[in-house]
Amino acid sequence: MRRRLWVSALLTVVGVAAYIQLVLTPQLPGVALSISPYGASDYVISPIADLPLPVGLNKGDILEMNRMSPATRAALLLGQPITPGTRVEIVIRRAERVLSVPVTSQFLPNTFISRYSVVLLLRNGLFLVILALGILSIWRGRDLAASGLGLFALAVIVSASLRSIAVSPAWAVWMQLLSEIGVVPFIFVGLFLVAYSVSGSSLGTRSRKGFTGAFMLSYLLLVILTISSLLGKVYFLSHGLPTPVLPTVVCVLALIPLMILVLGYAQAGPEQRLRIRWILCSTGVFFLALIFEALATTSSDMTRQLEFTYILELLLILAVSGYTYAVLRHRLVDVRVVINRTLVYAVITALVVGIFAAISSFTERAALGRSTSLLLELIVPLALGIVLSTLRKYIDTYVNRFLFHRKYAAEKALNDFARTCDFIEQPERLLDQTVQQVFKHTHAVNVALYERDARGYRRVRQQGNMEMPEHVEADDPAFVRLRAGEHEIDMHGTESALGRQGYAFPMSVRGRLIGALACGPRPAEQYTVDERQLLAHVARQVGAAIHTLRSLEHEKFVDSVANGELNAASAREHARRLQNLWQTT
Repeated sequence: MRRRLWVSALLTVVGVAAYIQLVLTPQLPGVALSISPYGASDYVISPIADLPLPVGLNKGDILEMNRMSPATRAALLLGQPITPGTRVEIVIRRAERVLSVPVTSQFLPNTFISRYSVVLLLRNGLFLVILALGILSIWRGRDLAASGLGLFALAVIVSASLRSIAVSPAWAVWMQLLSEIGVVPFIFVGLFLVAYSVSGSSLGTRSRKGFTGAFMLSYLLLVILTISSLLGKVYFLSHGLPTPVLPTVVCVLALIPLMILVLGYAQAGPEQRLRIRWILCSTGVFFLALIFEALATTSSDMTRQLEFTYILELLLILAVSGYTYAVLRHRLVDVRVVINRTLVYAVITALVVGIFAAISSFTERAALGRSTSLLLELIVPLALGIVLSTLRKYIDTYVNRFLFHRKYAAEKALNDFARTCDFIEQPERLLDQTVQQVFKHTHAVNVALYERDARGYRRVRQQGNMEMPEHVEADDPAFVRLRAGEHEIDMHGTESALGRQGYAFPMSVRGRLIGALACGPRPAEQYTVDERQLLAHVARQVGAAIHTLRSLEHEKFVDSVANGELNAASAREHARRLQNLWQTT
């Protein structure tokens, strides 16, 4: 737990620092010229749009790459921002002459940057939402889908930040390698984890292995091609790979998670589709964004590049909005405490403060004169505050009921059942009602009740799609922890026979564990803290009711034996039946 806390804190610091870096560097310094391949290893110079070339350079000059240092080649070829004021020696061939022209890196003019002002504004807002999505997934998420979403979001931020850091020409190639090899692939790893987790249960073993193998091969291919392209340009005087190759591999990496989601959606049940739907749509939009990024990268027309960039930014906004909606609506992470309570208390505070201000103003004008003592002026608002505390409780109740009526109805139904279950007179009816009510109002894939017997814990009731074990040994890790006094067991990461998803809640009476309520995972959302507390309360009340009914059966049996209503054979048979039904020792 502590390790996860430290990792989450480190990733948060890195993400925030990366976003600050992006916001503080809207202009990227460098050498203001454009180059395109010419011949086997050389390049020809052209201006960027209508900007003048640096002094000493003309349009059509041929760059003599073999006469320049690797650092200079990196500054010209890789597109990494170069520290302003850095001087590089560019060797050119003009007609039959070879010239060495000193060029200093600088910021592009504001007249040129202003063309991209809307893009920069969209980028900053987009990255802020991505940062919030990543931090939320890291801190409030608990499954593989949330981890993948957090990895995806933070990798997007960090990779963009690394591309905007101005460095010396000697460090340009290593900064590019760090970004393209160390960070960018994790964007697609995060997407793959999200797709695999969300729809993995709907896919067969062969499909999961096939997609995983294809993704690993594509990932390895991207790393190898990126390294060979970067090092080939800088150190081996090659033009690198053909322009469409790397964007194609990148699109394939995004296409694999999209195919997993499509196939998973086609084979999933109705509840699972609720969770897949928005992730699928968002991943499809993100795939389209990658296509437009490839078009912007390969286009030589500045106007077309700007148009593709606008479309790219808008598609990314739609994709991130879809992922955010999936997080909030279907609870890939536990955000009810963060979102719902914030909204509730904001509304409550506004109402109570407004009412308090109105009553205080009316009282001051109607009851307090100018000659009123200071003590009375202090007592009146204090009395109003005490009276309005009760009003705040009523407002809290009705705001919760209005804004979250579905959750309110489910919680009310479970609370009512917990309050009345002690009055059910038939044990079998009580067991049936318990699993039905919990299954109906939690929307879990399965719910099971376990009671203690002589060999451990046996399943007495179950409802749902997933089969739970009929018998669990007494020293099962989950039941050992429940006997030790834990109020709930998160099955994630445990080695219990109950599985590795969902929660288990103890049914204890006077410190003795007589059974447990096991709730499986929910395909559309996670359990919140309030819901888990309510289920623990239901389990306690049901445990007490079962204990009472079993005790009544024992009492009736003892009365029957004492009154001579049973002979020895029938008494022994009845005793064995009761022992099989309820054995707590």
